[in-house]
Amino acid sequence: MAVKFAHTFMYSTITAAAAAALFYALSSVRMVVLEAYTVNDTYLGSMFVLLLALIIGLAMWPMVLEKGK
Repeated sequence: MAVKFAHTFMYSTITAAAAAALFYALSSVRMVVLEAYTVNDTYLGSMFVLLLALIIGLAMWPMVLEKGK
């Protein structure tokens, strides 16, 4: 039975947002400690993590959801 794309996209988006928020929180602390990183580094790094986690999530979540059935 095929997993619906809406469920896959929803789980992938939630996972990606959580990963990006974690990256943002950790890199913000790092930016305060080390002055080598700028605000732009933190923002662009968070966007990169968001997109990468979204792509990986769209590939992985169908397998996880299919095993749950």
